Amino acid sequence: MTTSITKLSEIPKGSQFIIKGFENQDSEYAEKLLKMGFVEGTVVERTSADISDPMVFSLRHCRVALRKKEAAEILVKTDM
Repeated sequence: MTTSITKLSEIPKGSQFIIKGFENQDSEYAEKLLKMGFVEGTVVERTSADISDPMVFSLRHCRVALRKKEAAEILVKTDM
């Protein structure tokens, strides 16, 4: 299976991916997102909320809403 890297903001609802890192490790969001649990190796799922911005994600038994701009900072990989 080949690994594909994409932005968290691009994953379809109901899909699970593994967090790979950040688009820009020095961005203003990187530290905030790390503190919220978006760390490398964590499984994240986009939930089927009926809103598009903010987007809702499930990780570590929590639901987190992020703006598309923030979700675009997080890189995820497709190999589970």
